[in-house]
Amino acid sequence: MKEFFLAIALSIFGLMSAQNADYTKSIDSLMNSFQQNNAFSGSVLLQKDGETVYKGEFNKFGDNSDKYRVGSITKIFTAVITFQLIEEGKLTLDTKLDKYYPDIKNADKITIGNLLNHTSGIYNYLEWNDYYVSKQKKFAKKEMLDLITQGKPDFKPGDDCRYSNSNYLLLGYIIEDITGKPYAENLNVRITDKIGLKNTYCEAEENQYPKRNASYSFDGEKWTKETETHPSFTFAAGAVVSTTEDLSKLMDNLLKGKLVSGTSLAQMGQTNQKAIGYGLFLTPFYDKTGYGHSGNIDEFHSFTGYFPNDRLSVSILSNGGNIALNEIVLGVVSKYYGRAYQNPDFSIYKSKTVPQTKIYSGVYKAKLVGLINVGTFQISEAANNYLFLSMYEDGKEGQKILLERKGENKFYARKNNAEFDFIIDKKGNVTGMKLTQNKQSVNCKKII
Repeated sequence: MKEFFLAIALSIFGLMSAQNADYTKSIDSLMNSFQQNNAFSGSVLLQKDGETVYKGEFNKFGDNSDKYRVGSITKIFTAVITFQLIEEGKLTLDTKLDKYYPDIKNADKITIGNLLNHTSGIYNYLEWNDYYVSKQKKFAKKEMLDLITQGKPDFKPGDDCRYSNSNYLLLGYIIEDITGKPYAENLNVRITDKIGLKNTYCEAEENQYPKRNASYSFDGEKWTKETETHPSFTFAAGAVVSTTEDLSKLMDNLLKGKLVSGTSLAQMGQTNQKAIGYGLFLTPFYDKTGYGHSGNIDEFHSFTGYFPNDRLSVSILSNGGNIALNEIVLGVVSKYYGRAYQNPDFSIYKSKTVPQTKIYSGVYKAKLVGLINVGTFQISEAANNYLFLSMYEDGKEGQKILLERKGENKFYARKNNAEFDFIIDKKGNVTGMKLTQNKQSVNCKKII
């Protein structure tokens, strides 16, 4: 799945203050607003010293389950098992990948440490053009390895840092190779049974889907059940199912040194300039240091984090929404600490003179300074004056992102914090657009 939008690092900003005595009502009010405006469906849990201080259920759908796919939070589990094997003397951070998978490009230079902290340079298989149209399929191990090897490395091992799901897929395979046991069994024996995570497991087959929530996408009017990615495709990089309670318990036990040694834990939290560690990300709230991870698969979005000094865990799991999860986390934590927070503006621009949305439909090519092509995507009509954006490769449409109308010819992608200003010629035809995100702009030409 090609990613056109710039990655937004998960960080929670706001000046700290004393805990808000009325934080429960404040968080309830905020989350009800998100739910009512179709911005969030899911569960929220805050625990201090392992005890629940806030729990909210805002699931809009009748799945009757508190279990969600947690996506890349799976990587915390994979990292923990990897460090346990290191402590057992079966691996080291300097062990080379070519010992297990010599066909991976640069395998003789890539270490286990490079895989853990995303400095391997290995091609991210989720950028595969056919991901979205193929995600229901069950993939064999060889097929997944072939997907990884078909891609060109992003950089030489250790020269840079770029998030790649391929790193943790390979770690999962290495775990199986070393132990001679399935990844799911290692997860159970080494983590879930050990600390009592009763509702956490690694999904393997389609017949397990009914045990948890489904995820849903919104088109501006109604919700539609999203197609499921087969767990064989995400495996040790994203196939775990869990609950907010289990994730909070995981973080509490991990950060208190009950799953790995103090040395290993310090290594997991050793982050670089991009806030990426060896299985954990830095999640700061100004003068508070936190560690955690976020995730996304289909329309599931997830976050779990822990602030050691306050012994506070925050876990949020979503199965549908139309807002960046970081905004949800920021709002919840701000309310807990009594910090001012500006609620998002959910109003939709209305005017009798606005053009009909069908005039924007078409295929656009994005270029930097009008020269370098950085992506091709499709704009299509959604419901109620909304638009959809999706990546467009070789005539194949990808996952859709909802765009809200904010002006005569201006739209906004709330999930990506990106603005789209369409350009209209004197004849009323759309000729292109300017896309702006994080104060960076890209010129886009309409080509179909």
